[in-house]
Amino acid sequence: MRTCDNCGAEVTPGDGFCGNCGAFLAWNDPAPPPAPAATATAVGAPAARDTATDAARDAGAGAGAGESVAGDTAGPGADTAAEPGTAAEDTAARRAAALVVPVRPVDDDGPDRSDPVPAAAPAEPPPAADQPRAVRPGLPVAPAPVVRDFAGDAAGAPDDVVCPACGTGNPAGRSFCRRCGGPLAAPAGPAAAVPWWRRLRWPRRRPGRGGLRRLLAVLLVLALLAAAAWAAVRFGPRAVDAVRDRTTTPEAVLPSAVVASSEARGHPARSLVDGLNNRYWAPAADRPATGQYVELTFDPPIRLMDLIVHTGASPQQDVFVRQARPAELTLTLWTGDGPSSTRQLRLSDRPGPQTFHHVVGGVTRLRLTIDASYGAQRGREVALAEVEVFRRP
Repeated sequence: MRTCDNCGAEVTPGDGFCGNCGAFLAWNDPAPPPAPAATATAVGAPAARDTATDAARDAGAGAGAGESVAGDTAGPGADTAAEPGTAAEDTAARRAAALVVPVRPVDDDGPDRSDPVPAAAPAEPPPAADQPRAVRPGLPVAPAPVVRDFAGDAAGAPDDVVCPACGTGNPAGRSFCRRCGGPLAAPAGPAAAVPWWRRLRWPRRRPGRGGLRRLLAVLLVLALLAAAAWAAVRFGPRAVDAVRDRTTTPEAVLPSAVVASSEARGHPARSLVDGLNNRYWAPAADRPATGQYVELTFDPPIRLMDLIVHTGASPQQDVFVRQARPAELTLTLWTGDGPSSTRQLRLSDRPGPQTFHHVVGGVTRLRLTIDASYGAQRGREVALAEVEVFRRP
């Protein structure tokens, strides 16, 4: 059985790689060691006696057996190696071989010839100089390597393992392919992803410093959490309101009550919210218009988004200029949980709506105070046609 030169495991003839360690094997089996050279000379008397006995036993094989035995047993080496006491024994062996009558083998095809063949006279051994000497046999010639054809080599047994690289069938129990040397074990699947929270580890603690660093880290985390909580409570509602203000569409709202500091005859304060811009509110004619105001009350409170103001007695230009118009208004707001806030509104002297974006939450009252007017003359009224209020739904 052939073995692997690397690990010593048994290898099946024809395999190119070891099934145990995957090492590459030679293409041919190692040549058997050469037979030991035949010894040309006989050493000692026992060797001579064995030779003579064999020659006597083989004398019946043919007519010339006597001569062959005599020639084989006598040689240059025998003359020099044999002792003087063995000469008589050799002569007796030759005479016994000469007395044996050889029998000719029966020819199957021809007639049976049972006539005895006269024995040949014993021949004297040739001189020692003419005997051939033993020679060393030639070295064996290594056989030519035989490359095994693995094309189309499928699994020959149900339990054969098919190589994932080349598809060659391999007997069960092998670790490497016999053709390409690749591993037969199936590759392991990808490792499962470790959650991020399991990859977080505390740094290695050093003697005398680990406890202090850990305490500082805990305090820092607590401080960050406290700051985040305070910011959420302090600025969270504002952030939510800011997002809602930008993503929602304002809607019109009517006040629950409308009052004015004074009213001209036929032009009450309710004319500001009746939805008609050809009807207006005007302060009393016997008082100066500056400082007069109109106030709107909202129940429940609203989050004010936009304010649209219409000035003049009518949207038509010729009627618009017949009465005086507000030039500046002071917007005053009251909320349920805080003091009032004010804003100055500057109006253009033109008919049509004029929009002011002012965002305030929790508004309960809204007041518009006249600060200046366009076209104020004796006998003219300061006309404020319409006020539209929009809130966040």
